[in-house]
Amino acid sequence: MNAKQKLTKALDVIEKDDVSVKLYIITRHIKDGVKKTAKVIDKYSFQARTVDLSKDLNEFFVGIAKKQIGRMVGNDDYELEEYAVIGDDLGDKIYTYALNNALSFSDVISNQMLQGNCPSISSLSEVKNDLWAYSIRFNHGDNSIYTFRKASKGKVATDELRTKLERISALFDTDDAELKAAITETISFDNKLDCLYGNGGFLIFRKAGFEQIVGLEEEFTEAASGVIETIAKTELVEGIDLLEAAIKEKRSLLKTLSNIGKKGTHSTFDNDEIKKMKDTLNAFEGKELKLSDEGKVVLENAEDVNYFVKLLNDYYKQGVVSGKYYGTNSGQIIAPVGNNA
Repeated sequence: MNAKQKLTKALDVIEKDDVSVKLYIITRHIKDGVKKTAKVIDKYSFQARTVDLSKDLNEFFVGIAKKQIGRMVGNDDYELEEYAVIGDDLGDKIYTYALNNALSFSDVISNQMLQGNCPSISSLSEVKNDLWAYSIRFNHGDNSIYTFRKASKGKVATDELRTKLERISALFDTDDAELKAAITETISFDNKLDCLYGNGGFLIFRKAGFEQIVGLEEEFTEAASGVIETIAKTELVEGIDLLEAAIKEKRSLLKTLSNIGKKGTHSTFDNDEIKKMKDTLNAFEGKELKLSDEGKVVLENAEDVNYFVKLLNDYYKQGVVSGKYYGTNSGQIIAPVGNNA
């Protein structure tokens, strides 16, 4: 199915007059026996818990889903593309992602939400500190669609840590014209969707939100750290600490290094490649690659780091057909088929 067909199928469920709506609050926890600082992928577990909704909240969530998905259905330009860490990221694209690629997050869907194995909560204080995301299930008959949105504990307000005097709110009871004290707990929702799940896979509307929800941020960090470790072992780069610091501040660099790790373009880094890097940077940027007297790459500032990452990622490319040169961080390694190799 193309993008419009997939979205239309989801919208058909949501628009049913008797659609059933359920809210799941999703929390994230460090797995038993794993330290928070441990450098391992898949170190978190997720738990989904349910909350009863009033009629007006049901209508609120249905309205959001109808508006967001309906807008995309009405745009014939939307294209479906398999998720990639670094892509062209042009407008009007929806990305697909298989559930079994989602590591620990797949458990919260497969073994909890789909199985109806989710406890309910009696207070928002139970989930406030570990709040990670929320999901809305739209069900009609045998068909269910789940929308997801990233959340954080900043979205929740409880009165548990305040004194009695500090936490008293007031509401006006119109039945007896009396102002009454009310202790309240609140959680805020917005009008956006990061992704939806149905039929074994995700449709991604906002890459950043989706990547955070399913835990890809941790994967990016581990992959990027692996690239830096490999480069450091060559002892051919001075100032590698600047690169380590940069990926903590710039998400784009983190994702680019993660993509380098996936493609493996860092694994052949040696003196010969340094010479090619020097020629390439001069040809396309008119810049001189900083080298030490021993021929090592020298990183002294943010510009040096950016150019080095570009070179390591084969940012400068040439089209096979047109022969034209391009500058892009996206793309995947391919090879000619059969006897053309």
